[in-house]
Amino acid sequence: MLLLGVMTGCNEEHHLPESGNPNAITVRLATDKSGSDEESVVNQVTGYRFVDGILEEVITPSKRVGTQLYTFAPSSFTGTLHILANTQLLRGLETLDPGHSTLDDFLALEGSVDEMTGDGVLMTGMTSLGESTSAVIPMTRAIARIDIESLEKGVQVQQVVIHNLTDKGYALARETVETPASASTFRFTKEYADTPLENRSETLLYLTEQTHPSLLVEATIQFGGGRHLLKAKLPSVIRRNEIYTLKIEGKGADAQLVIESEGWGTGASTESTPSLKGLVDVENSVLSDGVRVNETRDTVFVPYHGSDFRLALLAEADATVTVDGSVSGVEITRDFKVSRSSLEKIADVAVRSRSRMPGWKTERIHLDIQDSDNTNLGRIVLVIEANPIQVDGAIHFDDDATCDFNDYIEGELGIIHLPAGKMLRVEFDADESAWLQASETESDPASRSRVSGRSYRIVGGWKPNDPKADGRTQEGRLVISDEDGTHREAYTIRRINWGLPVVKIGETWWCKYNLRGNVKSFEDQVTIPDDPAPHEELLSYLTAAPEDELLALLGDQYQGGNRQGLPLCHDGSVFYHEGMAASAQNFGVLPPTEMAPRGYQIPDYDNYLTFSKNGNFNLGGVGSRSYQNSKGQTIRITIVERDVNFLGHNYGVISFYDFEIDGAHYVLNGLGHQWNTIPGNIARMNLLLATYGSSSQTWVMEGYASQQKPNENWIKYTANNSTKTRVIRCIKTPVEYTYD
Repeated sequence: MLLLGVMTGCNEEHHLPESGNPNAITVRLATDKSGSDEESVVNQVTGYRFVDGILEEVITPSKRVGTQLYTFAPSSFTGTLHILANTQLLRGLETLDPGHSTLDDFLALEGSVDEMTGDGVLMTGMTSLGESTSAVIPMTRAIARIDIESLEKGVQVQQVVIHNLTDKGYALARETVETPASASTFRFTKEYADTPLENRSETLLYLTEQTHPSLLVEATIQFGGGRHLLKAKLPSVIRRNEIYTLKIEGKGADAQLVIESEGWGTGASTESTPSLKGLVDVENSVLSDGVRVNETRDTVFVPYHGSDFRLALLAEADATVTVDGSVSGVEITRDFKVSRSSLEKIADVAVRSRSRMPGWKTERIHLDIQDSDNTNLGRIVLVIEANPIQVDGAIHFDDDATCDFNDYIEGELGIIHLPAGKMLRVEFDADESAWLQASETESDPASRSRVSGRSYRIVGGWKPNDPKADGRTQEGRLVISDEDGTHREAYTIRRINWGLPVVKIGETWWCKYNLRGNVKSFEDQVTIPDDPAPHEELLSYLTAAPEDELLALLGDQYQGGNRQGLPLCHDGSVFYHEGMAASAQNFGVLPPTEMAPRGYQIPDYDNYLTFSKNGNFNLGGVGSRSYQNSKGQTIRITIVERDVNFLGHNYGVISFYDFEIDGAHYVLNGLGHQWNTIPGNIARMNLLLATYGSSSQTWVMEGYASQQKPNENWIKYTANNSTKTRVIRCIKTPVEYTYD
């Protein structure tokens, strides 16, 4: 039987008033308050005194007004007093006959859940009568409870079915859990068709204590537009005074139904059976801040923020302590050298626990106390408490309180939910930019509950042309504390700081250079510190740059779906792009971020339309002139030609296009394109620009050398097949937070 302790004042000494009558005993019923009022209320109390297995009398106590103090006046101060609360609807008690009914008759009383909950939850306790005229009686609920919890964002519970439950059980605890022979099985079903269970928990039902080898649970959930069936089994033994929680965890292939159990109000596991032969000696223990021992001294609560303490355990002489279970970050050592007397001894157990990270669940370690024959005498439960801070999103902290993305990342990283009374701020080292931002999701204090406090969105930002965006690590700290700044906790977030040189045209940040190498690799690209023309006109630089450097700056050609660039090569006769395939995916329908580094994307129709008057516009020939784009903005275009040699062979004339808008310069260039896999089939002045949004059309710079077709350089939106190679010139994906 699991004895429930009072949760208030865990180490408090309770001094009960004596009854004043040497033939009466005053008891306080220790009823846990962790459930609802209906689950903790005491409406009616009756005592049953047994001596040598025979019921001697039934006693109705007197109650002290406003307290949980009850005074029993037995006819004799011998035997065992069994106390029952809330038995108004329990049938069978009226058949008990003092002087004739036995303890076995008493323990054989059966009842349904309705009988055990209709007048408040049935609770039981007991004490031995002797010299003491006062006692604290821990009361145990005679039923179990099943809850359901679904906290995953976007996951809805539609239905829950539990098979093979029994409709009645024994009202009092027996030596072993059994199901009455008269019990029948039934199936429990809960439909959530109208209001699916999402982002919350609730109580499903109450159960009597019972056993069955196949207590199957089926939960139908919905997410991502589909319905999914999850299955799990309850323990074959359902114990009284336990809460079994059906937890929906994960999504997609990771979705699972997890069943956890804990003592109803003590936090003890289903295996926890308090014994007077295995207790915490609170007086001789050294407890660090936040460590609590329950009233029955069989459960120790270890706070999430880390502890270093020593427990003194009372046990019979020659008893030993065995550690059952382990928890990451918790160290336990034992010392049996200290003795109190020849009859009992103290086993010293040192416990050291590290701070537990957000998202880590409550875990338990058992200290089993055994005699010399390895028979269990008792058990102490160490409840390693969960961190109350909850994190949604991509943020996950390791054992060192660090979330290292080990890559560039921006935008919403996660949402931090704090317990009541806590606040969060972001800190950086003196030489670090404020690349992280934390904003409270709901700033109105009146909207917060007493349990759940503030929530903060954590956003990673971007800095245009950041000279420190060279692959170095950026670091920031989320500092969580009480509102007065005390009880500080620091959690580190790291990312790799990368960036590409950009120029702002209108509201869009355009990359200055074509991609090369692997489209996802910043190391392969022209990065900000490597920009050869950060403060001068790029056009002037490109027209004069050494040819080997120019070739590198012009980038590679690409086919949709192949993230690796196709470099320009020469086979001794003609140029070709190495690695070109006979077919490819379509840039127009691939996700725009698929073929670009993190934080960048393929431009769409409207992005390139900025540089044109329409979808088929002649920019003119070599030289400079002005025109108006489709939005009426004035653009000054400068076109420059250059005859180049690459890889030791003449490549021919290529063009550079400098678009100037409101003083900002965007220079478009490239190696043309290759239209099939045959070497030499390269249109060097016809740039196919990777464009998102259409399965058939793409933007093109259709250029002509002035010696062949003067005054014709067209920017067009026209049909081209997906096999032809493209130039990739990215734009910056819009970002929520830009920092200086």
